Amino acid sequence: MKRIIYSLLFAAGALFAGCSDDDTQAPLNTPIQEGNNLYGVVTDPNGTPVGGIVVSDGFSCVATDANGVYQMPRHADAFHVFYRIPADREIPMSEGRPCFWQRLSKTQERYDFVLMPQQAVETDFKLVCIADPQVQKDTDLARFKEESVPDIRAHVSTLEGPVYGITLGDIIFNERSKDVTNQMMPPIALAMRESEIGLKLFQVMGNHDNCMTPTVTDESSNFDLAGRRNFEYKFGPCDYSFDRGNAHIVAMDDILLTDEKHNPSDYEGGFTDAQVEWLRQDLSLVPKEKLIIFCVHIPLRNATSFNRETVRNLLKEFDNVHIMAGHTHYAQNYIDGDVYEHIHGAVCGAWWKSTINVDGTPNGYAVYDISGSKIENWYYKPTRLSKDFQIRMYRGETTFAGGYKFTYTASDEIVANIWNSDDRNWKVEVYENGNKTGEMTREKSLDAWGAGYHVGVLSANPDSHGKTTYDHFYHYKLKDAKAAVEIRATDCFGKVYTQNVFTTAAETDYPMVDNYPAVAE
Repeated sequence: MKRIIYSLLFAAGALFAGCSDDDTQAPLNTPIQEGNNLYGVVTDPNGTPVGGIVVSDGFSCVATDANGVYQMPRHADAFHVFYRIPADREIPMSEGRPCFWQRLSKTQERYDFVLMPQQAVETDFKLVCIADPQVQKDTDLARFKEESVPDIRAHVSTLEGPVYGITLGDIIFNERSKDVTNQMMPPIALAMRESEIGLKLFQVMGNHDNCMTPTVTDESSNFDLAGRRNFEYKFGPCDYSFDRGNAHIVAMDDILLTDEKHNPSDYEGGFTDAQVEWLRQDLSLVPKEKLIIFCVHIPLRNATSFNRETVRNLLKEFDNVHIMAGHTHYAQNYIDGDVYEHIHGAVCGAWWKSTINVDGTPNGYAVYDISGSKIENWYYKPTRLSKDFQIRMYRGETTFAGGYKFTYTASDEIVANIWNSDDRNWKVEVYENGNKTGEMTREKSLDAWGAGYHVGVLSANPDSHGKTTYDHFYHYKLKDAKAAVEIRATDCFGKVYTQNVFTTAAETDYPMVDNYPAVAE
């Protein structure tokens, strides 16, 4: 029986060679056309050819024929050959991480793959999205391993059915002046193994996963491609897709490095023309009724530059599209017509300074419940807190550390931070002494409490931690300033979250690591 072997090389960190077949090669029963210098055969473990499998070099996409043969002209900048994992095939694993590619060599032209059958197509499954681990030093890594990983593993163990995961970039925290790839990429890759984190975890590349001082070599014709290489050595292709159930999940690098003088603060979000063509070819082989889950690091929102509008237009050809992004270190749900963009709070929060993001969203991750071609439910799971903890409530009259206050300051005014809400589907009601008295008004606001902690207590930069307003805040003027108050927030699936405790300026209410409750669920 044929088997898949996985090679793990180590040179300046963990380097994946990919997934390959080590037995006698399957018969090549289709003639290879002149000029097609990248080809191979895809079979099952018994050597039976598998047709209709999409194979790519990162620039072109082709499907295997009835003989299981794929062939294409190899792009000069291609670094991997890989296949789209079909819904009826298992996800191949190497060292506890998905591995569905082979590294291209300069002289080899043939690359075969063996696909293991899945017992049944998983029409229902869960997807966990993890944004911005962003570890730069040992203490960051320790917190990821001691807080995030056990929480994810414990929570995943409570979920029914198959569960998969994907990071949304910035796995590590490279800067122009500090490249930590060799120090941080191998150990965080180990922490992300299925045996540690409890699920098969795919990866998206973020801006800080780039080499910030890329050198163009014969493996990369421009600085953008050169910047990718460190990530690709460890985690495989940057642009790829896979299928689970009736969902087509796409992961793409949407960070552009433009030249040798590139400064990480000047990177651009977007896609090259070559990436757009790869996506066009990939999506052309997907039925329009499938659910599209499009995973990137930098949010697309309403940006039009650098092919972002072109990409959104390609996605809008499908019936049901959800975009998953990170990067911001705050939460936002952005609805563009029928496209729902989820911008996730970071699992590292405000760069591991505390236990919250810059908008007060707790460190955490999101869980999506997918059935057929729809996402039937989702929620944001705060690290080491209950999944039902979705609201913080403040009195408008409170002054937080550093002199931070909400714009509403009267004793009968309250403010709520509901980080996973959106502006279309949520209802937020106020009950005073057990009786409903009205609904809260959604508006943009600074998180005065979070800014007070980050700037007033931790002396963080006020420009990045104390000035920006966020759109998931709610305001209400009480009928009775002395009433017992409860907020009831109903999400788009009818789930009701409640909060009846005010967060105050007391030291015990600030989000220090030591103040985490001892709960994982």
